[in-house]
Amino acid sequence: MKFERIFCFGDSITLGCNDSQGLGWPGRLCRGLKHGDDEVAGYNLGVNGDTSRDIELRWRAEAEARSRNSPGLLLFAFGFNDAAKADGNDVQVDLATSVATADRIMSAAQSISQVLWIGPTPLDESVNPMQTDDASWVMRNADIETYDQAYAALASDIGVDYLQLFPEFLSSPRYQAALAAGDRVHPGDDGYAMIAERIASWKKWLEQD
Repeated sequence: MKFERIFCFGDSITLGCNDSQGLGWPGRLCRGLKHGDDEVAGYNLGVNGDTSRDIELRWRAEAEARSRNSPGLLLFAFGFNDAAKADGNDVQVDLATSVATADRIMSAAQSISQVLWIGPTPLDESVNPMQTDDASWVMRNADIETYDQAYAALASDIGVDYLQLFPEFLSSPRYQAALAAGDRVHPGDDGYAMIAERIASWKKWLEQD
C-alpha cells in the first residue's frame, strides 16, 4: 500500500452498525495491509446519522489530527442519510445542496491527498417507516439512486474516482439476504464483507497498492 494511513469517512454503513465483528467495511478492507514493513493504520471515521453536511464540517480536522504530517488515502462514503425523510418531512439534504457539498468536500480533499469516493448502498424498503428515538424515518431506494447518479456525474466532472455499489447491490440476492440478516437498513456481517470485497477488487483501489 502506498499510504501509511487510510481515513474512511461516512455514516452508519461505514461505522458498521449490526456488524457482530465490529469492523464494518473499513476494518475488513484495511485488515492486514502493509506499508513497507509496517501495518497500515486504517481509521473508521463513520458516524451514525451523518449527512454530507456533517462530514464536511469534520473531515479535515479529523484527518489532520491523525495524519502526523503524513497525508493518507481519503475515502468518503455518504448520501444515504441525505436522502432520508424524517417525520413526514422532505429529504434531510436536498439533492442540489448535497451535490454542492460533495463538490466542496472532494475538491478540498483532492488538494491534500488521493481521494476515493464510495457510493451509497440500497436498503430493504419493508423497514419503512423505521422508528427510532429521534424520529419516524422513511427511506426510498429511488431517492438513494438519484443521489448516487448525481454523485457519479459530479465525480466524473471533477476527476474523482467513484465506485457505484447501488445498482449491483440492489439486485444482488446476497446483499438482500445480508439486509434481512441485519435491520434492513444496515446489513449483517456478510453485507459489510461484500462492500469490502467490492472495494478491494476495484481497479482504483488496486492502483493504491
